[in-house]
Amino acid sequence: MAVVIWEDRDVRFDVNSSQLKLRQGEESIDVLDSVEDTKGNGGDRGRLVVSNLRLIWSSHSTPRVNLSIGYNCIINIATKTANSKLRGLTEALYIWTKANGTRFEFIFTNLIPNSLRLFTSVTGVYKAYMSSRLYREVKLRGAVVQNCQLRSLLSETILSTEIGRASCRERV
Repeated sequence: MAVVIWEDRDVRFDVNSSQLKLRQGEESIDVLDSVEDTKGNGGDRGRLVVSNLRLIWSSHSTPRVNLSIGYNCIINIATKTANSKLRGLTEALYIWTKANGTRFEFIFTNLIPNSLRLFTSVTGVYKAYMSSRLYREVKLRGAVVQNCQLRSLLSETILSTEIGRASCRERV
């Protein structure tokens, strides 16, 4: 049975804790413990996990209030001024996404004054994600050999086949 990898391709709200856990191959790059989801949960302090596949925000006071934002859904990221219930008028991270035909806007505010870590971590990891898209598609979603046969991707065509001395059947 094929494993469905949704973490970088979906935006999910208020998921159970098992879906917030990092999956195999997913790594936590940075963890920020004082981040407000200014637009959706204004006034609520939470934790933002920056992984190599997605952003995970969860409320400190109510853990069932959470978000998972896959990098493949992000349309744009910018910093703009926002009005935070916890910090007042301050610089915030705006993230525009599109998932399953629906557009979302997220605004995150770092509650630690004069800290640029929110902006640098998220934008840096997102740029790295976008620049390694082809590698990730092959690594995560496109197993190259299946049942001892070369598996081609959607736009690939096998032009010729060479029989070698060592086949995968001999190694099994």
